[in-house]
Amino acid sequence: MTSEASQTFAGFQEDHLESVRVPETFFTQLLPLIGSLSQLRLLLYLFWYFEQQEGEIRHILFHDLAADPLLLAMTGGEKGLRQALQSLINIDAILEAHPENGDPVHYFINSPQGREAVKAIRNSQWQRNIQSKIPIQMSGEKPNIFELYEKNIGVITPMMADILKEDEQAYPSEWIEEAIRIAVTRNARNWKYVQAILERWQKEGRGNEQHRRDDSQDPDSYRESWLGRK
Repeated sequence: MTSEASQTFAGFQEDHLESVRVPETFFTQLLPLIGSLSQLRLLLYLFWYFEQQEGEIRHILFHDLAADPLLLAMTGGEKGLRQALQSLINIDAILEAHPENGDPVHYFINSPQGREAVKAIRNSQWQRNIQSKIPIQMSGEKPNIFELYEKNIGVITPMMADILKEDEQAYPSEWIEEAIRIAVTRNARNWKYVQAILERWQKEGRGNEQHRRDDSQDPDSYRESWLGRK
């Protein structure tokens, strides 16, 4: 097999693929401003990355970007990644904010929520997000249920291994990965919590969870989350 053939796309492998939302203005207003392939790759990556996040406060740090080897390869290493990021900031596709508490620079999509986040940081109204999270990275190979459990929840006992085998057969792998991500984000590192999410998706449909995530992105409720208001 030639190297060229090995780099071709094998095709979408699932009937029901997860979608990443891209605003219409990306095509009508932002795309004409994109001047390089690295810019485009990074911006699409950020749309994908924020779609994977759970919760109201969605941002990214540079070390999160630099920790993804595939993104580094696509943008020309750390130097190329920094250049692509700065170029997106220059055209206001990405917003940056410098917290006063010594945290690293936060980056946001230039959306109503992103603008509210930057405003909160500049007005010293930002509350540090102390929730833990699992890394979000692109990878050709998905970790199996046992790897996800050990990395994010704990040691696998023989009894737990049997439960994991049953759940791996009962639910799609992408459901399991996202349910674990949600549990970690909410500081609920136990398998019963993950199972509750999976069971709800099976009964109600996973799309309903997406609607709940969409509702959480309302700018008013988003702003209140930093101010500690109920």
